[in-house]
Amino acid sequence: MKLSHLRPALFALISSAGFLQADIVTLKDGKSLEGNILSETPTAVRMRYKLTPKIWDEKDIPRTDIAEIVKQKPEEVEVIELRKLLPTTDLMTAEKYEQLIQDRLRPFVNRYPGTKEAAEVEKMIATAQEEKEKVVAGGMKVEGKWLTPDEAKADSYNIKAYGVLAEIDEKIAAKEYSAALNAFDKIANTRSGYVASIYYPKAVETVLEVLAKYEAQIEQMIKDQPALQKIRNEGVKKLIDPDLTRMKDAIARENELWKDGYEAEKKSGTRWFSPYKYDLPSLKILAKTIVAEKTRLKEINTAAIGKINQSIADIMHSEAAAGKDAAALKKMGEAILAGEAASAEADNASRQFYATIFQGYRQRYAYAQQMLAAKAMQQTQGTAAPGVVGGSSAVSGTGTPGMDDRVAAALAAASGGAPMAPATGATSAVAPAGAVAPTGAAPAPMPGAAAVPGAYPAPQPGYPAAQPGVAPQPGYAPAPAPTGAPAPYAQPQAYAQPQPVAPAAPYAQPPVEESPGISTNTLIFIGIGVIVLVLVIAMSGGKKKK
Repeated sequence: MKLSHLRPALFALISSAGFLQADIVTLKDGKSLEGNILSETPTAVRMRYKLTPKIWDEKDIPRTDIAEIVKQKPEEVEVIELRKLLPTTDLMTAEKYEQLIQDRLRPFVNRYPGTKEAAEVEKMIATAQEEKEKVVAGGMKVEGKWLTPDEAKADSYNIKAYGVLAEIDEKIAAKEYSAALNAFDKIANTRSGYVASIYYPKAVETVLEVLAKYEAQIEQMIKDQPALQKIRNEGVKKLIDPDLTRMKDAIARENELWKDGYEAEKKSGTRWFSPYKYDLPSLKILAKTIVAEKTRLKEINTAAIGKINQSIADIMHSEAAAGKDAAALKKMGEAILAGEAASAEADNASRQFYATIFQGYRQRYAYAQQMLAAKAMQQTQGTAAPGVVGGSSAVSGTGTPGMDDRVAAALAAASGGAPMAPATGATSAVAPAGAVAPTGAAPAPMPGAAAVPGAYPAPQPGYPAAQPGVAPQPGYAPAPAPTGAPAPYAQPQAYAQPQPVAPAAPYAQPPVEESPGISTNTLIFIGIGVIVLVLVIAMSGGKKKK
């Protein structure tokens, strides 16, 4: 039996033995004793009770001192703890729901059948089973609210970020500050993390509080280290063999164990290794890292980042239907503009990061616009030619049937009125007005641009799976931009306007159709044939005369 299953079974065994039965004896002086009545006589009651919350005592209480005795049944005590299990926590998996039902709730009903507490727990089982079915269908509970399968799919990026934030809070509650900071690095990583999520600003604010507490703790350890080392050394000097040898060996093993752990943590790439009270150099390194991280995070405008990331969340919510519904496409375009406008309030490194993200979203907007145009064309002209879709580019400002022209024009202005460069390796580029793209093709991120959070959920195969941005993290020194990456923002306009993307390379021109009739090459071949024929006839006539 697994340990996770053994503990609840042990809990059930103890409960059935009556150890959890709670009795309350109220004395005439007003005091109440809570515990278990072990035995009763006409003159006294023997009770095991709590002297303090953690210390138990046992004594005989004269009945003349007792005002009231209230006895609780075991099921009345156990159900108090079970009631704490509902409402359920966020992000529970179907497996965890099953464990809750089978390991905690169902055993109670089996032990106390027919009781009112068992009926209450039966209702809890029905609730847990209903929630489990929602999870199996693809739903998810986040911040106490249930998301439908479609909502959970569209918001998967933020849901994962919320899970990491919950991990940070859990480590903080346990005062495991190094572990909390390591969890924060998961969300703050621009390549594999969730910097563009709605929970990133909250994580930054939470970690700033953690850093303040951790800094005080490490500074105190630095101050205490010389005294601790002195006490240890003096203690060793007072010993004689064999105790001296044993103590030295124990100290050497402890130091070696810490060094092995320290080296392993360094190799893993973490900045937040476990502190060791006797190693002063490593404590000072940790203190410097804390100060540097505090400085970096304080420079982040979390209010501005929150607005930008909310716009990105709005884009992801509307993008699922943007290629099929004009209203969703309009919402996506408006969210792109709102995010770019909010970017003007961010620091320069953050603006570079978000510029690449919104570049990618404009490409995806253009692709959704093409899909919507193709749908409208099919409805008005019948089935389109196999393998092609029609439409226009959003960046060109050309409206799509059902599309708000103001949004298209604003997106065109945001791109400097220039068409987007074709994506390297993509099966199709965003074409200018009137161009066609193969069915199933989708725009890949531009060269050097950050990948866009959230994958385009359209049914077309071949759409690239999107990862979070790879641009420099806000606050970090940006790495040199690859060739083709958008330049840093110029002076902020009414909204954050990136530099115009380099004009796209000319599309390959289709071969020029030749006019009907005989081509020049054909005439040349006919002329050569006539000359050869004349020569052959002349040679034949000469032979006959001879």
